Amino acid sequence: MTESEHVTILEAARRCGVSDKTIQRAIRRGILPARYPQPNRCEIAVSDLERIRLGQMSGHTTEPLERRVAELEQRVQDLEALVQRLLKRQEAPKPRRASRTKERTTGPLPRQFISLLAFARHHNVAESKVLSHIEMGLLPVKRGEWTDHDGMVVTLALDAKGRAAFSQLYHGIPPFLSCKQCPH
Repeated sequence: MTESEHVTILEAARRCGVSDKTIQRAIRRGILPARYPQPNRCEIAVSDLERIRLGQMSGHTTEPLERRVAELEQRVQDLEALVQRLLKRQEAPKPRRASRTKERTTGPLPRQFISLLAFARHHNVAESKVLSHIEMGLLPVKRGEWTDHDGMVVTLALDAKGRAAFSQLYHGIPPFLSCKQCPH
């Protein structure tokens, strides 16, 4: 056979009116013979393309067109009904969640908070560094006007999320001091 009697996968797909993936599947399933004259180059004999019917290659049977159209129309109707049900579900009012109680911003320092500046001193991190990272938004803090157990006024505090961010931000950077009470 000469080279002109063979075509590439893309040309075979074009001639058969199918996708190149369909041709590749037919080759893998053994329905369509192919040769590989070079690595990454697959060729199909034109005579093999002419012998194989489109229905065999794509996996579809040749059934009356009217029947296939009717099945597709039914599927479209089913999908439209499904879309309508989903749209109605979205329109239904969602139950409101009870709003969280506001955190107290005055009085004694809540138990879940710790003074940011005391925490920074305890871990040997400079106050100026901590304050600049707060301004940059790197360190989440709680703002208020509480008093700690020593009677000191606390305006910036850390909750569990803030302590974790503090640890992640400063841990391993000298002169940071680790402690046994913190999860770092």
